[in-house]
Amino acid sequence: MDLPKSERVIYKRNPLIEVVCQLRYPPILKVNSEPVDFQEAIRDEYPYYEVNKPQLPSDFNKIIQQTGFPFPNEEMGHLFKSEDEKWLLTLTKDFLALKTLDYERYDTFKQQLKKIINIFQEIYKPSFYSRIGFRYQDLIIRSKLDLENVQWAELISPNIASELANSAIKNSIKNIAKNLVLENDYGLVSFRHGFVEVTNQEENNKEIGYLLDADFFTQEKEKTDESIWQPLDYFNESARHLFRWSITDRLHEVMQPQPPESL
Repeated sequence: MDLPKSERVIYKRNPLIEVVCQLRYPPILKVNSEPVDFQEAIRDEYPYYEVNKPQLPSDFNKIIQQTGFPFPNEEMGHLFKSEDEKWLLTLTKDFLALKTLDYERYDTFKQQLKKIINIFQEIYKPSFYSRIGFRYQDLIIRSKLDLENVQWAELISPNIASELANSAIKNSIKNIAKNLVLENDYGLVSFRHGFVEVTNQEENNKEIGYLLDADFFTQEKEKTDESIWQPLDYFNESARHLFRWSITDRLHEVMQPQPPESL
């Protein structure tokens, strides 16, 4: 994967609906018991606790169902939530995952993730990580960007959906659902994108949005030291380049990109 480089920006009109990082490891059976020490170490920032099968938000369940893509593989585990419930931490015998519904910049996410990983490693001492993944889900909703009457071909790049600009079929397209699996320097990225139906809460009606779902991962064995940040930093940078390559200049500008240092 050799995408054009793009400058780092923070969108004031942020299209990200969810970001999650997952680290898998050989089973640690004692995680199945009550994680008292782990909870105590994170309780100030993650006061809510549940034992359940982690569930995706209902709106996102509908979006995934519409695309025809398979649902993420989930299992029983310990779920911790921040007070505003915008940060969710899942701990199971096989994986640790940090998810946010309020992603702004990588620095903030990395700081939070590093703190969680250090606590986890101190308590549970995993032998190594068997899979490291970073997933970014962006949802373009035209009404939120005051673009209701703008054609999708003016927003989504022909790099990924040339059909939208094809004069012979563009007015006949009812659905698009694509899944690309691409190699990169540290592993693979599963890039799913296409039309989804979303609910406009303010107007109480439905409209078509465009979902871009990029799941970067490596299945190479990784040590439990600072080396894990090499693939994670790379995935973050690659996600930026992939997203920018997938949208037009017009959409980029409408989302009001700002230099990170200005915020």
